[in-house]
Formats: sequence, C-alpha cells, structure tokens
Amino acid sequence: MAQDPATYFRTTNAIHADSIRTSDFKANVAIVFVGIMMGPVLGARDKFPSYFSLTLVMAPFLIVYFCLLLCLLPRYPEMGRAHFVIKRNADPSLFPPPESEATEVERLQTLCAISSRILYWKNLMLYISFSTCILSVAAIIVLMAYSFLRS
Repeated sequence: MAQDPATYFRTTNAIHADSIRTSDFKANVAIVFVGIMMGPVLGARDKFPSYFSLTLVMAPFLIVYFCLLLCLLPRYPEMGRAHFVIKRNADPSLFPPPESEATEVERLQTLCAISSRILYWKNLMLYISFSTCILSVAAIIVLMAYSFLRS
C-alpha cells in the first residue's frame, strides 16, 4: 500500500529519533561501565608489568570516553530548517501551518537527512568505543596468559 510522501518521511523521522534515543542510552550505559572498569585498573597500577606505563594502560579508556562523549553531543545544526521555538508562554501564531504540501515534504526530507547524518555518527562512535573495549579486554587476557605461562 503506497503512502503519501509526508507520512513516509514522518514515519522515517520517528524511527530515526527513536534510534538516536537508543544510541544515547547505550552510550550512557557504556560510560558507567567504563568508569567501573577503570577504577580497579588504576588501583592495580603498581602490579603492572614494567613495560606498561600508566599512559599506555589508560589510552583505551580515554579513546572510549572520547568516542562516547562525541556520541552524546547534540548535533542539531541549523541546516535548511526554520527556527525551533521554545518558549514558556508560546503563542499559537508562532506555529504557522505549512505553506504547501511541497514545502512540508521538503522540510521533512531535510529533517530526515539531518537525523540520518546524526544517527550515522552516533553509531560510528559507539562502534569504535565498543570495539576498543572488546579489543582491550582481549589484549589483557592474552597478556595475563603470557604472564602466567612465563612464571
């Protein structure tokens, strides 16, 4: 069943907004998880092998934090959009109806493109941070096994 273009873009924008919220939730959970992981690592810094500096050990944590904070930054530029009114006592005249169906569809397309761009960068930063976490844990397991077999 074919939809009119405005309904299609409204639905797509709603899906993008929901995905953006989900990405923000994942990033918030990951920030808490990384913070919990960092405490024991810092507490055991005197037990590190001699070839590990504190900078080397903390580098994955800093990469993850940087990517997660970039993921949580709001990125709603003023590209091709009218101003977004936020007032305590907003007058209904501040919200005029669309001039025509064509301008409404164009506005929805622009909003869809902006949301898609935001979602792309959020997912990329989440992917980098989660991959860094997983690779760091794998490297720690390998180094612990090496240290255990060596002694």
